[in-house]
Amino acid sequence: MTSNEHWVDRICERYDAVLFDVGNTLVEQSFPGTPLDEVKVIVLRGVVEAVAALDGRIAMGLVSNTSEMGASSIRKFLDSVDLGSPFPVIVATAELGIHKPDPAPLVEGARQLGVDPVRCLYVGDNETDLIAATRAGMDFCFSGPDLEWIFSRYARNEASPFARARAFQRGVDADFGIQCEGEINSLAKPPGSLGDLETAAIRIASIQRRIDPRIDPIAAAVFVADHGIAESDVVTPWPWTITKDIAKLMAAGKATASIFARSSDVFLEIVNVGIATGDSPEGVRDEVVRKGTFDIRSGQTMSPDDVLAALDVGVNTASRLIAGGSRVLCVGEVGIGNTTSAAALISWCTGLNPRVATGVGSGIPEDALERKRQIVADAVESLDPNLDALEVLGRIGGLEIAAMVGFMIEAASVGVPVILDGVITLSAACIAEKLCPQISASMIASHQSPEPATVAALEFLGLQPLVNLGMRVGEGTGALAVVPLLRSMCNAIAEMARLTDL
Repeated sequence: MTSNEHWVDRICERYDAVLFDVGNTLVEQSFPGTPLDEVKVIVLRGVVEAVAALDGRIAMGLVSNTSEMGASSIRKFLDSVDLGSPFPVIVATAELGIHKPDPAPLVEGARQLGVDPVRCLYVGDNETDLIAATRAGMDFCFSGPDLEWIFSRYARNEASPFARARAFQRGVDADFGIQCEGEINSLAKPPGSLGDLETAAIRIASIQRRIDPRIDPIAAAVFVADHGIAESDVVTPWPWTITKDIAKLMAAGKATASIFARSSDVFLEIVNVGIATGDSPEGVRDEVVRKGTFDIRSGQTMSPDDVLAALDVGVNTASRLIAGGSRVLCVGEVGIGNTTSAAALISWCTGLNPRVATGVGSGIPEDALERKRQIVADAVESLDPNLDALEVLGRIGGLEIAAMVGFMIEAASVGVPVILDGVITLSAACIAEKLCPQISASMIASHQSPEPATVAALEFLGLQPLVNLGMRVGEGTGALAVVPLLRSMCNAIAEMARLTDL
């Protein structure tokens, strides 16, 4: 039995029908307002293979939110790419007069297929689809850049989103990087003259498994949480409340990350995993696991359940952004006191002397730095080097760091590059590497932070930063800053004249 048959068997055992959304699930989503006669139907990777594998084995249909298109128009578009015949039922909400997240369109799709909604799986690209499926009593699966791979992962009923992501690491394919390098060498320019940008493009090609690497669409997730060590002023003069204040500024479009994201044409999502003071500000996604961690000096910053919950927040965030069309992700954080945890985590992962790993973070006087060094040293020295990385995360980590670990592992699992920011994201990347060896091959280091643990972390991960600008603001700003550079390189591969044109 082939692996393909294996996942199909599992799907057919669990369901009587599979319903699909259309845009960002089967085909690339067109820009809103695009005239119908200008819509280009581009089938997403793995769709033909997945649909062919299911065809004849299980009932299939389409349910799509539409403002103008009817079922006949949808079928016409899909027929133009030989994708319409497996779907005897197409429900276009414009004709029904009811749109998702109302469950009625999905219930109607199941009715036309003659199956019970509770025996249906709906595959879609956004939370509207998820809500509609839940209300209809259906199971739901987010789409992704390779639908066949998404199905093969989903068919395995793992204990949690994080367990599934960790168990299904696809890895990179160097052959695509080699072919991309050939394309770069054919450009009308001196060989190697774009330096590290060429290396980055080749890396993206290997991760995405395509000769022509793509940077767009791109999204950034900034995870926000507080650390118990910051409740007092022992390592930082900044109060806990500043984390919430920065999150509020980001949501209002007035923080560094907001402006950098807007300038770089990056969708920005702020996720509250554990702000200690009050509720999530307006515009900040509420995914609170607990209100701040315990003090790192207590020997346990998070319970095992807290760690797993935060990991799942990261996995689900990446899954949702990728299903929505993002093909590259940036990641960042805000968390007063988190450079203490980051220094400890990097020290444990790399063997770097914990006192050497500890820096000034957001800026502290010498007496506070000495206290911070001692706290980090005590924390690391209390840990066995052979401990499981998840246990270490619970002993000295943070909620936002755990969320970033899950985020990175999910992105790598479905072949989406993650652009890292500074030392805090590097600490999460080091833990991700401990949990999933070789996962760093799916990461791109944006810049080199002045924090002393940075170099050791980069060496541990085998990453070369694109720039060194002395940046240390956090919030994912370093990752956002290099997006235009990477976009320009990818555009050059697609649009630049070749040597053969000369």
